[in-house]
Amino acid sequence: MIADPVAHIAQEGSLEAFLSKYPAGGFFVGGEIIKQAELSSGDVSEQVRQYRSHSTIPPLFASDLENGSGSMIPGLTALPHLMAVGAADDDELAYEYGRATAVEAKAIGINWTFAPVADLNRNRFNPIVNARSISDEPKQASRLLGRVVQGMQAHGLAATAKHFPGDGEDYRNQHFVTSSNELPFEEWKQLHGAVFQSLIDQGVAAIMTGHITLPAYQQSKQDGFLLPATLSEELTTHLLKNEMRFEGVVVSDALIMGGFLGWYDRAQAEVECFRCGTDMLLFPTLGYIDALEQAIESGEVSMERLDDAVERIWKMKERFGLFESPAPQLSQLTELQQPSNKPTEPNSIAISAATRMAERSLTLLSNRAQLLPLPQSNPSMLVVPIVTKPGATELFTPLMEELAQYGVNAIWKDKLWIDELEDLAKIVDHVLFVIHNYIGHLDFATSGRGALWSALCFDRAKTIGISFGSPYYYKDYFETAGAFVNAYSPVEASQRAAVRALFGSVPFRGSSPVRL
Repeated sequence: MIADPVAHIAQEGSLEAFLSKYPAGGFFVGGEIIKQAELSSGDVSEQVRQYRSHSTIPPLFASDLENGSGSMIPGLTALPHLMAVGAADDDELAYEYGRATAVEAKAIGINWTFAPVADLNRNRFNPIVNARSISDEPKQASRLLGRVVQGMQAHGLAATAKHFPGDGEDYRNQHFVTSSNELPFEEWKQLHGAVFQSLIDQGVAAIMTGHITLPAYQQSKQDGFLLPATLSEELTTHLLKNEMRFEGVVVSDALIMGGFLGWYDRAQAEVECFRCGTDMLLFPTLGYIDALEQAIESGEVSMERLDDAVERIWKMKERFGLFESPAPQLSQLTELQQPSNKPTEPNSIAISAATRMAERSLTLLSNRAQLLPLPQSNPSMLVVPIVTKPGATELFTPLMEELAQYGVNAIWKDKLWIDELEDLAKIVDHVLFVIHNYIGHLDFATSGRGALWSALCFDRAKTIGISFGSPYYYKDYFETAGAFVNAYSPVEASQRAAVRALFGSVPFRGSSPVRL
């Protein structure tokens, strides 16, 4: 899958000329083809149609739809992060999670998702996985992930389990360095290996290898170091394809990441990635096509390796109907913020799934001051965001709107300090801390450091905390809060569901899928 083809099309004169010169097997939708965030789903559909019509062999159109199609495509529906599925622990909802993703994706021409994340988040300090993971327990993860995959693939969307051999153990970040799964091999087989094997046995279409080593299995080294799975024949071919009998497509994680770069020069690294058993590369350079052809002609890469990759990719395209004639018609879905009047249409299916998952996953970790449910008597509330990125006001607009629906006189205040917090707290009934970090730990290098510091110094009798991300913040910071809730995701459905639960309109039914 070539990165950023748009930048090169002008040089070739036309899309047709570009695809004739670079006959890519697939394209990544969202950031590479789709450059402008303001593009609607209908615009995406039209661009997919054009790429498909100018390709000799039907290409795959893939995206990172980890929490619904709206997580990557503007206008579609964002579902709660995958850990909400673990918190709900409901097989039927897990299937609906996959189905909802698929029906919206297929409506605009996306036929492959690099999801679900199959990693077990067993290290609370892991900077990659966190709420993207479904659980830290392999049996629960295998059962629920299997249902997510079934929901996707039964509705025409090829699923990908990632990141083999399993992230979530290390504290290092693959985007910067090669990370490692340090488990003894027998323990790995019972944990991460068991999850991947279960998904293989259930027919997952693809597996993404990570820039991760597995020292308990590997022996071959480069300059004294073990190679990541994306460059390791031991892990990709011997373990995954041969021992675990995976017959689907192996796709690499992005080749622009630090965990991959640096082992060889760029051209050689891409060829080595293919040679070790990777069937499709994510974001190779345009020179990769010529470099691989030369490697095959010289015998550096065998024809058997090429045939294996082509056969696997071809079978996946056949399995998901890419060779159907005529090609399936795409929808012009331009406005999906409100559900359709027809409950069977993609947006209604997805919005319903998002609402149900958000409500079912809400986890009440503490109500030590018996603050919840809040009285529905026009209470006053100080709302304090603790976030790691700018834009908290816009991010939590749905929460503030929902509070207004309950007649709350809410004062929004960010970047406050202890004295200011104490003064404001005197004039309100409750102080609500809304906490979000996409992944990883909170620290004092964030824009919300003052609010976090102040929160930890404040009399907690009025304090309610809600994590819209990592499940670990209660134990790390807020154990003595008056009440604390895990909502797992900042998507609109989760924000609105959390407010409804604060006032008792929906029950807290979730349970933590990870050890806190």
